[in-house]
Amino acid sequence: MPRKKKPAPSDSSRLTGLFADTGPLASRKSCYGYRPQQLGFAQAVAKTLRERGVLLADAPTGTGKSAAYLAPAILDAASSGGRVVVSTATLALQAQLLSEDLPPMKAAAAELMGYPEEGITYAVLKGRSNFLCVRRHQDTLRAGTILDVDLLSGLDHWATETETGDREDLPFRVPVGPWVEIASDGEDCSPKLCTFREGCFYYAHRDRASEADLIVVNHSLLLANAASGGAIFDTEGAHLVIDEAHRLEEVMAGTFGARVSQGRLRYVMRQSRKRCESAAASADRAEMAAELFFEDLGSGASVLHESPPRSYNTLVDALISVKSTLASDPCEEVNALQGMVSRLRKDLVSFYSKPDEDYAYAVVPGRSRRAGGRNHPELKSWLVETAEVFRENVLPLFESGGVVLTSATLATGSGARRSFGYVRRRLGLDESSVSNRVDEFAGDEVFDYEKRCLVYVEEEIAAPTLASPDLFAASCARRSEELVKLSSGRALVLLSTNRALAAFREQFRPSYPVRYQGDDSPGRLVRWLKESEGAILVGTRTFWEGVDVPGDAVSLVVMDRVPFAPPDDPVAAKLREKAGERAFREVFLPKAQVAVRQGAGRLMRRATDRGVVAVLDPRVASKGWGKAVLGSLPPARRTGSLADVARFFADDSGESG
Repeated sequence: MPRKKKPAPSDSSRLTGLFADTGPLASRKSCYGYRPQQLGFAQAVAKTLRERGVLLADAPTGTGKSAAYLAPAILDAASSGGRVVVSTATLALQAQLLSEDLPPMKAAAAELMGYPEEGITYAVLKGRSNFLCVRRHQDTLRAGTILDVDLLSGLDHWATETETGDREDLPFRVPVGPWVEIASDGEDCSPKLCTFREGCFYYAHRDRASEADLIVVNHSLLLANAASGGAIFDTEGAHLVIDEAHRLEEVMAGTFGARVSQGRLRYVMRQSRKRCESAAASADRAEMAAELFFEDLGSGASVLHESPPRSYNTLVDALISVKSTLASDPCEEVNALQGMVSRLRKDLVSFYSKPDEDYAYAVVPGRSRRAGGRNHPELKSWLVETAEVFRENVLPLFESGGVVLTSATLATGSGARRSFGYVRRRLGLDESSVSNRVDEFAGDEVFDYEKRCLVYVEEEIAAPTLASPDLFAASCARRSEELVKLSSGRALVLLSTNRALAAFREQFRPSYPVRYQGDDSPGRLVRWLKESEGAILVGTRTFWEGVDVPGDAVSLVVMDRVPFAPPDDPVAAKLREKAGERAFREVFLPKAQVAVRQGAGRLMRRATDRGVVAVLDPRVASKGWGKAVLGSLPPARRTGSLADVARFFADDSGESG
């Protein structure tokens, strides 16, 4: 009698076994502990991948969300040959996935499934600007260079020895300006015509990554691929996991917008001269016209979409002349540069044509890469209506797979009252507008905030106003001094503006070591905070998310104010114009809730952590919208009393309140 075939284990039983206290993952990760919240999230992800749906997942800090989505992704790849794209917003999370999360998860899944570890592969896929272009390097040498002689010599030597061509592998620092001259650029690339195609560092990297079962990209590359219709990397049959998904809207706004600067124009003209000697005269005229144009912009002689500077038409005509010269060259590689010039001209013209109502436009201060350099203004536009673009450009690339969007702050509010309404609206994921089923997962809190956290909400200092921002900053500095005295330093002070940061530099005088954003790189400042006893780090939005300092080194997180968009922010102004009275409740308040929740999330990083979150914006206690902001803070005891804060820090038992 034939033996019955043993049924394959279900997704649920596999995941239960993988995450068990005595399972294969526990033996490979130090300090591992079973969390039902993590298993519940993993099972929700597995269901979405299996059913090819869409999942919005809010996974509070401590859930272990990276492992929770990697487990079903790797198991799916092992059992069905599926491919997965994981997109992140920060380099820190990419590094964590590649060095800490993926290796033990891959090994644990292999043990569980009974296949060799090498059976599942993963890779990071970087944008092409990270890689040396051999042809452009050679062109730069032939045409003369803006590179420093010593720097050029070092690059020449490195170019002959490197196996990757990856800027990250450079043994010395190369500033952005010189690097872009020799880096791979999609606008200046003709792979079918290029004599260096076989040895191209970028294509070798892309080809290796494309063979992996799981690739890690960043949001910018994910969206650039969507904008190109999938020309950068193949997504056929792949699942998509978007981690740090609360940042996606912001990245979309820039990726699908435009930027026209004098630096960009000079760059395009240099590439034209390098490849086509006959384009030199028209490129020179374009640069002279650009000099006048950006000077006119700086003098305020431009009204976007209405009255361009007098030099505008001269600049447009010069760009047309450069393009015509490139088009008439007998070399096909030179002809290919037309696209670069055309896109520059198209972007420039978009600021003086009929505006697209889905975009915001502005003249913004420029950025000089050199000390003492002139800061000509720039033209910038942002996509403000992101719903259709996500629904029509991103989702279709993954229509035969599942799509997971997750973050520790994807929903607004807290606890059982969390809502995904904001992200649904902004990404076009209302049930009526997408064919895929959209599910929601709101994970339970992992940490015991009631016992281990106290939330201090300021009630006494004067509220911030547009007329007196410096007065409010001074009050915050004084109150912060009182708070860090009670916490014995060990603090992260999060400010909403650079102006507030400057005020703190002048007026914040704690009796503990303090450093400020800008004193060193963000990574080194965070390491200093971890390693220095009683240290205080003061920064702006750079440090509101992504800072992971478990233990006593951060026992106090101070936020100066609820970070609403400033009134003169072009995107905020456009959203206000389009949404009218609904803008505050539907856009600005939810974005502020997410930011506050992210900032507060810097405190509790492990179950044994303990401390105080302080919000110094008195409007939270007095305004009607304050309850919504309070709802985004940890579910801990609230107080407006410094005496309560003192008692909390005096109690070493961890059972305060």
